[in-house]
Amino acid sequence: MTAVLSRSVRRVIVLLVLGGVILGFGHRIETLSYQAYVQDLKLDAARELIEVRERIRTQIFDQILKLHELTTIISENPDISQTEFSARAAEFSARNPEVLNLAAARDLVVNIVHPLESNKSVLGLDYRENPAQLPKVQQAMNSGSGLITGPVDLVQGGRGMILRQPVFYAQADGSMTSPRPWGLLSMVIDYDRFVEQLEISETLQTYDVVIRELDTAGNVEQVIVGAPDIALADPIKLDFNFAFGLWELAATTKGGWPDHRPDFYWNWLLRLLVAAAAMTFASYVMRLSETRHLAEERLRTGIEALDHGFVMFDPSGTLVLCNEKYREIHGYRDVIKPGSTYERIARDSIRRGLVPDAVGKEEEWIRIWLEKREQGAFETEQRMSDGRIIRTSDRRMEDGSVVGLRIDVTDIKRALMAAEDANKAKTDFMGVLSHELRTPLTVILGHVRLARHFDRAKVARDLQDAVHSDPQTNAALAPKLDAVFAKLGETMQTVERSGNHLLTLINEVLDFAKIDAGSLSIDMAPVKIDDIVTPSAEQLRPMIEDKGLKLHVASTKGTLLADGKRIQQILINLLSNAIKFSDQGEISLVSRVRGEVVEFRVTDNGIGIPEEELERVFEPFHQVDSTATRRFGGTGLGLAISRDIAIAHGGNLVATSILGKGSSFLLTLPMHPAHAVKTAPAKVTEPA
Repeated sequence: MTAVLSRSVRRVIVLLVLGGVILGFGHRIETLSYQAYVQDLKLDAARELIEVRERIRTQIFDQILKLHELTTIISENPDISQTEFSARAAEFSARNPEVLNLAAARDLVVNIVHPLESNKSVLGLDYRENPAQLPKVQQAMNSGSGLITGPVDLVQGGRGMILRQPVFYAQADGSMTSPRPWGLLSMVIDYDRFVEQLEISETLQTYDVVIRELDTAGNVEQVIVGAPDIALADPIKLDFNFAFGLWELAATTKGGWPDHRPDFYWNWLLRLLVAAAAMTFASYVMRLSETRHLAEERLRTGIEALDHGFVMFDPSGTLVLCNEKYREIHGYRDVIKPGSTYERIARDSIRRGLVPDAVGKEEEWIRIWLEKREQGAFETEQRMSDGRIIRTSDRRMEDGSVVGLRIDVTDIKRALMAAEDANKAKTDFMGVLSHELRTPLTVILGHVRLARHFDRAKVARDLQDAVHSDPQTNAALAPKLDAVFAKLGETMQTVERSGNHLLTLINEVLDFAKIDAGSLSIDMAPVKIDDIVTPSAEQLRPMIEDKGLKLHVASTKGTLLADGKRIQQILINLLSNAIKFSDQGEISLVSRVRGEVVEFRVTDNGIGIPEEELERVFEPFHQVDSTATRRFGGTGLGLAISRDIAIAHGGNLVATSILGKGSSFLLTLPMHPAHAVKTAPAKVTEPA
């Protein structure tokens, strides 16, 4: 019990460790997969945001170019009036509806605005006295190029972006090699339209985007697009390197980067299932291993419990396993151990004198012994030096290994020899007895046949003549004399019938004794099928008709190689049984040729045979009914002898029957047996 619990605890620990390793490995895979997933998201976002950055860059440059159009007008006409500027600005605003207002500041003092009515309050604004706007104004003037800032809250409502462009005009001589600063042109555009023109609405639905202006130190000066207070975790950052300053585009997916992959839970469920499956499989493997270990222990115990020697060699002929009995049979232990080769064991057995049959021909004996083992199945009996007889049985397995048994059959062989001697004595006795009985019985039957026709004998005819010569005596004694002769013939006929029956029984016993001894002669010769069928049927026709039965005979043409007398013996036996067990109906004997096989079928309408007895009827001395011997007579040897004769011809005899409706016996014989058998096989069948 303690060992079982210990194995169970070890199994649980191993399974838990295995599950932990699989889940830890799964966590590592998930971490790496998540990092790769986020990296892919960032790459996709970067590709998309680069396109957005380029659109924004293009839009900014477009706006600066638009403003540059007006600065060119002022540069060409430094003394432009409000009316002239408004005319040009109105035309410009019509083409650019996003523009809210324009303001020109000569010497950094606003002197021209558009539209005038809504922006009169701006006239006279001196940027040098406006600390809020002066830094950007100075930056624009110093850079000499356009500058965009914003968004700013507008007085008229809403928000706007401010574009500032410095204005220069030519020297007095018209030269632009060293232009003089005129002032500054500012343009306010609607922030919402500005963002709309950037075409980033779809991007804003997918990403949290912030565009912000940075100072030279990289600090955020202002947020141009996006919520100022938005916090982006590990955003993608793209720079806008404008001449007027540094802008930065930062973005993450909406709500930030995802905490896990979309199929996170399904993956973990799959990992849990894999872990469970692996643990289940591991548990199954461990159980198989334990079962195998237990099976090996049981096999080892079972092998050791055998009364016979057991040995196993691998395909190379090296000993793998053997039991103690195998070592005892060989009588030594130093060589009989795993790793020893079969040839080494054989040579050592010869060296120790354990194999008397190998003395003087050791190498030949070993060569033959090894060759036999290579044949796949090898059985032999080996006489040991101490008189024991060991039966060797080796079988080669599919993988090339060899499993062998070493059985001490000394006692069995002695008992078998004694039994064979007793059986031979019995057979000899039966043969001698049958022969000695048949000889006088034949003589008796000969005299009985003479006695049955005693009225034809000379002494009987002389007596009849004497009686008939005297009319008075003839009238008185002739009827009585005829009655005596008739009674004598009837009695002798009964005696002859019983004698023939007894002769048949003696012949069956003699045939069985010959078959048992393997000496029943089979003389094969060409014989016509009809020469077998017709005589057999005609011989028993009187008995069939005397019993009131009908006989149907159908023969076929053809010649087969067989012992005609023995085949007639089979058919007569089958017909006799049909007569014996039938009280009405028909008995048929039909022969036909099917290919290279001749079939003889005997059918009756008798009492039939139970299904479970169909095979046993061919056993010697077997009777279906325990009272059959008394009711119908017979030794129970006829069918056994008939099947043995059929088998000796290379054929067979089988029976089918329906209880109460009759039986059918089919004798099949090859027309040309492959091998002509001279004698019937010994002991083809044995008594039940």
